[in-house]
Amino acid sequence: MAIIKNKALILLVDNDLKNIQIIGNLLIEKGYNILVSTSEYQTISMIKNNKPDLILIDIMISDKSAYDLCSEIKNDITINNIPIIFLAEKYETKDILKGFLVGAVDFIIKPFHKEEVLARIDNQVELKISRDLINKQNDEIKATNEKLNQELRIASDYFCSLLPEKISNQYLQTFWKYEPTAQLGGDAFGYFNIDEDNFIIYLFDVSGHGIASGMYSVSLINTLKYQNLSSADFKKPESVFKALNKLYQINEHNGMYFTIWYGVYNLKTRILNFASAGHHPVIISYSNGTTEYLSSQNFIIGGLKEYEFVSKEIFIDSKSDLYVFSDGTFNLKKPDGTIWTIDDIKQFIEARHSRNDKELIQLYNFVSSLYEFSHHKDDFTILKIRFK
Repeated sequence: MAIIKNKALILLVDNDLKNIQIIGNLLIEKGYNILVSTSEYQTISMIKNNKPDLILIDIMISDKSAYDLCSEIKNDITINNIPIIFLAEKYETKDILKGFLVGAVDFIIKPFHKEEVLARIDNQVELKISRDLINKQNDEIKATNEKLNQELRIASDYFCSLLPEKISNQYLQTFWKYEPTAQLGGDAFGYFNIDEDNFIIYLFDVSGHGIASGMYSVSLINTLKYQNLSSADFKKPESVFKALNKLYQINEHNGMYFTIWYGVYNLKTRILNFASAGHHPVIISYSNGTTEYLSSQNFIIGGLKEYEFVSKEIFIDSKSDLYVFSDGTFNLKKPDGTIWTIDDIKQFIEARHSRNDKELIQLYNFVSSLYEFSHHKDDFTILKIRFK
């Protein structure tokens, strides 16, 4: 019999021609495609070659046990998703239980009642088609997610390529630790020489997480890295903030904004001119082991169109270290229920200050241990500048 596409296919396994005729005619009248196997030994190959939507097995087949055949089908990963109904004439409760144990989904009892037979078959066919559709949709979603994840990995690699290399020269040395919560983070930082005398340092934190924040961050990094602010004097933090504020207004960027710390260090005079916009204070550690906050508070970038930003200056002693970090390093709940604050970070640095990045790694390990006690996990970013 030719198989008509788009109609459910049912395999009937039986060596009783009378049963085949009765069930077969019912199925054909209902509009099903059918295949018939009179030998259990050819059944497996027929199933693999044709992938029916339902299998009907007469429990009284003679070549091998119907239960063994059912077990063999259910133990084959390539065909075990096909539902099986047993056809039975003489049965006991233990037979039904055994059938369910080996993987059957239903029993049809002889003598056959047309309406009951078709109702049970229709039910299992509909369930099988629904499961196949769900599995197909899940496979499509999985393939889409895999493609998206691959693209995100590429985007993440590009994002990381925009972060600066660690440097060491006669004037200063840089260390940093960066761990985003997603493949594309909202935190970013950078540093570069704008001329032979001035060294730029910045760290910003974009609102939100994920792709949108990551794309926003990439735009912002490139704006600062390549100095794409024609109206700004990059040696003056307040001038840079004014230009950024004009370019990145909240209502023009889907409600997104960012906080930023920005500093300009003169390599010759050792003067650090700095400012922050909505950003918490940074920490400076002196050679004698003491620390203090550096704060120059302004409103967030993009919040108010007309805003006068201000900056401050400080002389940097030799062997001082500057720590610039995101808010993902604090405001986390500790095991005792208290909050890990910026003051705790200050004390942490005082106790573990080193000549390399040892304390940055220790801080990350400690902060990451607090995530299980907090309701959120944020990007972890900390930058250390050692002034020689």
